[in-house]
Amino acid sequence: MSSDKLHIGFLLTGLDGGGAERTTLNLAAALIERGHRADLVIPRLAGDYRAAVPGGIRVWRARIPGTDRNLLRAMQRSGVHVEAMTVNPFGVARSWLVLGRKGLHLPVRRRHRVYAYATMIARYVREARPHVLVSALPGADAAAVCAAELTERAVPVVVTVRNVPEDYYAPEWLAASRTLYPLADAVVAVSRGVAESVRRSLAVDAKRVRTIYNPIPADSIRRLAQDAVTHPWFADGAPPVVLSVGREAPSKDYPTLVEAFGLVRREVDSRLVILGKLSAPYRARLKSLARGHGVEGALGFVDFDENPYRYMRRAGLLALSSRSEGLPGVILEALACGTPVVSTDTPCGPREILGGWGDLPPVGDAPALALALVATLRGERPTEEALRARAADFSPEKAADAYVALFEELARR
Repeated sequence: MSSDKLHIGFLLTGLDGGGAERTTLNLAAALIERGHRADLVIPRLAGDYRAAVPGGIRVWRARIPGTDRNLLRAMQRSGVHVEAMTVNPFGVARSWLVLGRKGLHLPVRRRHRVYAYATMIARYVREARPHVLVSALPGADAAAVCAAELTERAVPVVVTVRNVPEDYYAPEWLAASRTLYPLADAVVAVSRGVAESVRRSLAVDAKRVRTIYNPIPADSIRRLAQDAVTHPWFADGAPPVVLSVGREAPSKDYPTLVEAFGLVRREVDSRLVILGKLSAPYRARLKSLARGHGVEGALGFVDFDENPYRYMRRAGLLALSSRSEGLPGVILEALACGTPVVSTDTPCGPREILGGWGDLPPVGDAPALALALVATLRGERPTEEALRARAADFSPEKAADAYVALFEELARR
């Protein structure tokens, strides 16, 4: 393996609108730009991301029902080659037997899906012969390790951990991860706090754990941030918007954010907008909470948007109310837009980004969060130039350098 001829297979379980998927695609784009070859191996060709899939990548997908034909056509129009692979049920059965003999036990409800994906990855390895596999999120991580076993360790496997395992993984996945992750050739953690958790809770040898921050393409973000926004709350001259971007999950703790916003409105005329995939029942629950705090009319929702940056640039600030994070990409994206950030001080992640660049109130403390939001809305914030300069510390170039160095180290081993 030489650094000018790397061939990397990136493994995802889908193209849903999450931070892990976006940052994986960002990394692939950065490596392609350097002249490396990148493949995306994905069992289900479906999800929200379209523009984020970089040109020049080769996509390997399973030939199964549920393919998003609009996504497939969009990829083909942009010049992305898509290779369809048949997943043979008999091959999956053989994988089940082989992996069972090796003692790689997985949660029963997800075992067949992981073994099917591992079978597909093993076939990809034999046909494409990549230099290394890089996976993201638990399902892909498990399949990558299983595929390595099926191919007799023909290719190094790098699994990436995006959140604190004991907070993010279900108990059965945490137990399985303690068996699987130590078998990876390297584990990349997206922050120092996550790295410590991987060593502690998953019993991975410290020599195999590497901290590499997620890449944020600041130039591209600033360009996309110029796109128009039709939502009237983001118009020039309107009251400032407290924007939160994320998925529906207990760890995001939107109820505390709504409670805090009820206190903010007593001090500053403002609006709260939550952008992301939130179900109708969950939105109704948050609306009910807002009604109890007298701010129902000032709470709005925006559906998932592949370009959230146009909203970030026009927001008064970005608010993160999470109870647990790894390295929140939305914070970095907001900084790239020059938008100030207030984030709860979760056990790891936000402090590694915002120490000196934004307020960090305690987790679950609505009054403290409200005080920080009010202070920032009133102008107690770093300059836009300082925020953008901080985002540059998480550039794709730095991430690509770190990953290439890791790949070369694995080759030397």
